[in-house]
Amino acid sequence: MPSISLDHVTTIECHYVATEHAAVYLIEANGRAAFVDNNTQLALPYMLAALEDKGLKPEDVNLMLVTHAHLDHAGGTAALLEVCPNAHVYTHPKAKRHIVDPSRLVAGAKQVYGEEVFDAYYGEVAPVSEDRITAVEDGEVITWEGHTFNCFYTLGHASHHVCFHDEAMNAVFPGDNLGVGISPLLHPEWSGLFASSSPPEFDANLARESVQKILGTGARAAYPTHYGRFDDVPKAVAQVEHSLDLTEQCIADGLNTDLEGDELLEWSRDRIGSAIKEHLGWCGVADVEEAYKWYFGDVFLNGMGLSIAVQRARKAGA
Repeated sequence: MPSISLDHVTTIECHYVATEHAAVYLIEANGRAAFVDNNTQLALPYMLAALEDKGLKPEDVNLMLVTHAHLDHAGGTAALLEVCPNAHVYTHPKAKRHIVDPSRLVAGAKQVYGEEVFDAYYGEVAPVSEDRITAVEDGEVITWEGHTFNCFYTLGHASHHVCFHDEAMNAVFPGDNLGVGISPLLHPEWSGLFASSSPPEFDANLARESVQKILGTGARAAYPTHYGRFDDVPKAVAQVEHSLDLTEQCIADGLNTDLEGDELLEWSRDRIGSAIKEHLGWCGVADVEEAYKWYFGDVFLNGMGLSIAVQRARKAGA
């Protein structure tokens, strides 16, 4: 049985792209603080304000858990470490390399968004000194202020993804491996998790394995970065698995076309958008069109990832 209340976790709104789309999680224990993910440099004021609201100071932060190196999860690492002198970061070995030297991720994001949008979304992404970040092994355990975080690798969304299951609260922090969707605690009328197929590494089979690992923790609550707390983890996993079924069908449909380049990308975005609407209906959402507005930004990235998955499948078939 969990011994620590979920009340010790605060969902911090990062105002990334839009409201209620990306969170950082703050955990309090014994006058100390931990962050799970850190969004971007632009979210730093919101994280510091959350500390102040809890009567904590930046010096009280001594743990940062980063699920993976994508910039909406790890782009603010250097900025946060600069103001939190006692903090130390734990993440996947591959994510560590990207956080120490973010140049490849920055270049990739700029290619996707363009310089102007990149600056508006991410601000500055600075490198992190190696002595302030530790790579965790699959199955490693981190103990912190009465909490025990079990680290387990979860691929499918990215090859540098790790999830953290806290035994004390029996809560799991799945990053992006439990998909994207608004918490039913916030908007019960249009909640439904959909697998993230953002580029470039999406793999549906590995994503299925990852959600089963998350289910296997037996967690009573999950805190996906996008967005908020989910108290019915088996239901959340079922939703993600259904969305993976639809995404795999999208890939199969793409293989039956001869589209390339921009035409394939446009088709992929239309196709994944239709799949999201179908999925929301399957989840029991009454006003699908209204709910779809929340997911619209993910159509851009999921469609890009879908087009890459189709091209990869074509090469594998050849």
